[in-house]
Amino acid sequence: MPSPITIDWQRSVIQTITVNGRDYFLKRDDLLAPISGNKARKLEGLLNQGLSDVQQLVSYGGAQSNAMLALAQLANLLDIRFDYYTRPVPKWLKASPNGNLQAALSYGMRWHISETAQPPATIAQANDPHTRLIPQGIAMPEAAIGIKRLADEIQNFCDAQNIENLAVVLPSGTGATALYLQQYLSHTVYTIPCIGDRKTLEQLFKQLEPNSKRYPEILDTQKRYHFGEPHAELLAMYQQLLEETGVEFELLYDAKAWLVLQEWACDKPILYLHNGGINGNASMLARYRRLAG
Repeated sequence: MPSPITIDWQRSVIQTITVNGRDYFLKRDDLLAPISGNKARKLEGLLNQGLSDVQQLVSYGGAQSNAMLALAQLANLLDIRFDYYTRPVPKWLKASPNGNLQAALSYGMRWHISETAQPPATIAQANDPHTRLIPQGIAMPEAAIGIKRLADEIQNFCDAQNIENLAVVLPSGTGATALYLQQYLSHTVYTIPCIGDRKTLEQLFKQLEPNSKRYPEILDTQKRYHFGEPHAELLAMYQQLLEETGVEFELLYDAKAWLVLQEWACDKPILYLHNGGINGNASMLARYRRLAG
């Protein structure tokens, strides 16, 4: 039985924005509802399977994860339990959760802290039809179903605009969105690693699709950025994007991706995929304010 939750895919329009004097197409997956961004795409396959027998979702990852928040929203909409595991966090965050963590807790998420950030083996290994274990970042084969819809939407846009050679650009965490998108799209997908480096992302691609004939092209900055670490140029890029386009982008992933784009010499039309995640900006902006004194 299909899930009673439906995503309003029509909200993900494609508009034109101008950054540093160059025009870009912007795919607005951040406007999807009731769950937004690429997490809505990744969850479509799970929703299509039917979740009527599922009473509990279990996942793990970072304490400010966008996937964590999406799963908390999903569990809340389904009125089922959601347990999430993270590594130990700073005392101040545990005492006063903010950002995505605060939002996920407001949706009823049960937060567990463990040294490995992994759920107990009894959960991970149990063959329980009432419990679904969701991999970190929702990086699972079912995610490909929603990404295929995304590829079809982009291709339909190219057909309508008579665009034969498009560069599709997005940042990557686990890399699942970029990877599956490239499997279904003839246009080249370019992605920027935001957790780890090029080698880390290549390994993630091969773990998910070891026999793929085509992987996304990886772009990166010369400077190394540790994920979640504040940098003045990332904040400046975030502010510039907001001022020039009127669109709020994400501070960890998007800001780095746009640093790459402003230096990238590409002669093809560029479509940037806005994967949402701006709920986490509040906690990052607070960090920048604390650093500024």
